[in-house]
Amino acid sequence: MPAVDTVPSGALRNLRVIDLTRVWAGPLGTRTLGDFGAEVIKVSDPRIPLSRVGKVNDKLNRNKLNIAIRLDKREGRNILLDLVSIGDVVIENFRPRVVRNLDITYEKLIEANPNLLMCSMPGFGLDGPYSEYPAFGSTAEAMAGINSMIGYVPDRPLQTGLSYADPISGLNLVNVILAFARRRSVTGKGSFIDLALADSPLGTLGEFFVANSATGYMQHPNGNLHSQYSPHGVFKCFGEDKWIAISITSHFQWERLKDEINDIRLDNADYSNISGRKTHEQAIIRIIEEWTSGKDAAELMGRLQAQGIPAAKVSNNLDVLEDSHLNEREYFAYFKTPEEKVEKYDGQAIPGNQKERSKWFSMRNLGEDSSSIVMGYLGYSKDKYISLLEQEVIS
Repeated sequence: MPAVDTVPSGALRNLRVIDLTRVWAGPLGTRTLGDFGAEVIKVSDPRIPLSRVGKVNDKLNRNKLNIAIRLDKREGRNILLDLVSIGDVVIENFRPRVVRNLDITYEKLIEANPNLLMCSMPGFGLDGPYSEYPAFGSTAEAMAGINSMIGYVPDRPLQTGLSYADPISGLNLVNVILAFARRRSVTGKGSFIDLALADSPLGTLGEFFVANSATGYMQHPNGNLHSQYSPHGVFKCFGEDKWIAISITSHFQWERLKDEINDIRLDNADYSNISGRKTHEQAIIRIIEEWTSGKDAAELMGRLQAQGIPAAKVSNNLDVLEDSHLNEREYFAYFKTPEEKVEKYDGQAIPGNQKERSKWFSMRNLGEDSSSIVMGYLGYSKDKYISLLEQEVIS
């Protein structure tokens, strides 16, 4: 008889996170903590609506309670300090001077909670000549050197289009919180973590730093081509804006692809090794695209994969939502809008002891949990709560 799993759902169910983050990197990291059961309390500014346009906020702020506090007012700061006193983790991504101006530095917060874990996520860290520069994922990826390697022509680098530094930094946040929470469970001591947004993508580029320092090699934009493999790229398929990605990394795969295409021109002896294929790459690409242009991308992917050839259709957002593989694996999460419409969102790609999906909840409205947190968690009287509302300290 198989053993019964008696472990409660939500590995982080005993962790309370005070979330002061905005935009993408920080909210993605705190959302992930919430997906695994952490109680995340998002602190919002009552003067700034949580826009639902584009659904970015909805995507990033599920599984979070919401309290709206004016941190620039003394009474609002006192509420935050009371929250910190009953919390485990504080995460913020302001510019360093903002934290100092609000007087919510780590040194101040540990007066309320000596065992606090605090992670600051400024654009360029808390010190150094760039420390007070504002940053977004798009500018951070540029500073990291990523954009210099992306593009179709050498004199026009491209951004990734998804602000690559943001998701990398958000996932790094999860890693450091788990590591330092474990450290605290052993030592009983809190910690401060300086996690710079612009530093995070650097960890994905190590081989280029080594190559340059050792040989002077400089990576330049090269479209969809690969420095070591060929053919490698994205090829037009039948229909409007339909494409397939193919990556040939071995002689076996090349022979299988030749068999599938069945074009005598590919039997050229110059194409039999990687060096020759790199030399004649554009000619090979033209032949392959003549073949793929009349094929359905999804069907062709299945056909090539059946022959052991790495291939994937290029999916747009709708394709991803309707993908049979992802839906069979129950990847997506479903939430109701305030109008009771069911919407489909990305789930949680990190496996593990997540909070039960039935207990996930959509983004709260601005200040939706203010009363329950202030009076319930913090024990303020109803009269004091009403007074704070009247003073526009909270909403």
